Amino acid sequence: MRRSSARSAVLEVLSLALVLFAVPAASATNHVVGANGMQFSPSTLTIKAGDSVTWMNFGGSHNVMADDGSFRCANGCDDTGGDGEVSGAAWSATRTFNTPGTIGYFCQQHGSPGVGMFGTITVQAAPPPPTPGVLRFSQSAYSVSEGTANATITVSRVSGDDGAASVAWQAAAGTATAGSDFTAASGVLNWGDKDDGDKTFQVHIINDTLPEPTETVLLTLSGATGAALDDARKSAVLSILDNDSGGTAPPAPTGLTATAVSTSEIDLSWHDVTGETAYHVEKKQLGGSYQEIGTVGANVTTFAATGLDEATFSSFRVRAENGAGFSPYSNEAGAATDATVVPCVPSATVLCLNNGRFAAHVHWRTSNSSGEGSTVPLASAPDSGLFYFFSPTNIEMLIKVLNACTFKPPNYWVFFAATTNVELTLTVTDSQTGKVKVYFNPLNTAAPPVQDVSAFATCP
Repeated sequence: MRRSSARSAVLEVLSLALVLFAVPAASATNHVVGANGMQFSPSTLTIKAGDSVTWMNFGGSHNVMADDGSFRCANGCDDTGGDGEVSGAAWSATRTFNTPGTIGYFCQQHGSPGVGMFGTITVQAAPPPPTPGVLRFSQSAYSVSEGTANATITVSRVSGDDGAASVAWQAAAGTATAGSDFTAASGVLNWGDKDDGDKTFQVHIINDTLPEPTETVLLTLSGATGAALDDARKSAVLSILDNDSGGTAPPAPTGLTATAVSTSEIDLSWHDVTGETAYHVEKKQLGGSYQEIGTVGANVTTFAATGLDEATFSSFRVRAENGAGFSPYSNEAGAATDATVVPCVPSATVLCLNNGRFAAHVHWRTSNSSGEGSTVPLASAPDSGLFYFFSPTNIEMLIKVLNACTFKPPNYWVFFAATTNVELTLTVTDSQTGKVKVYFNPLNTAAPPVQDVSAFATCP
């Protein structure tokens, strides 16, 4: 009876220990293994990286020895100042396991690796921490014509979508007057778990017949829950463009450039023009048509094109607006947010140059027609080729892509000359990396020769 009572007491203590110690502490858990009689209990244990294990001796003379000799524990562990010798005392020892893998161990007195009194711990990789993301205005500036009933404002959730999230928005007076130029408003936008779609709200615009300067509405985000708030994009400006001013339309913007900053965002910039009240930004994919994706107010010459979901090259153009109308379009500029590797296939409109690595094609436009340039491959000069637009007897362009990888800096060069004044957009793609270069010549302008010796830093 005394032996049975003693065993019951030991099991009660072990059960209590399991309740007390197998409780999450922050993001980690401590697991208890009992040494009792001739076994470890439990003898197999699965834990997460970062968890710890506490061995407790409830009867007999035992210790814990790693199969690979990396630790030995009883009254603490040898490598942390304890004593790992076999002991019959009521000892305990704790170790934390940060590296995924399988750890075998045994009692030096009653076992050996995989024999007798032994145990196994499987350490699984810890799950990645949740990424709730960041809430922000999709643009730092918006604009709308006074004659438009409502301005639609977009708020994005980026860099994560774990868990529900919400944010409060407000449209308040800047230089515009609430009640006569727009209607002040506020509200809350909500996202569900795994929801990273854009959310929108509208600001009502009040039209009048008075000539007046561009006026602004201040947009703010606050009180974000479940996700962070982007300090750089928690406020934005909505410009209301007067439609009663008359006058002369502004000139075309110049110097447009496009730079990819992530797999979903391209930064655009251009030179300021005189007399504008807003800039309109348009985008298209190869083979598609231009569509407006946003506007910015007066004197704002940058734009972040975000939320791009195509793994392809996109091109952009900008035009200015004031009360008298729109300017001509700027030059085109483009960038690839995610390089897509596609082999070059020669065709009636595609030249494959430099051992077939680089694909070149041209889109042209006149005041009343447009099309794709027709190719004239040069079998005797595979790095070079010709394009014509209207007739095979009327060559418009010579292009060559040269391997200059032995030069410093090592690059592939793009040279071309065009004997034309029609609008043209030349696109050259490195089929091994997906990198793209675009060259543009506006309509009614004699095309200058291009010698781009830094076109592709993609050697070899």
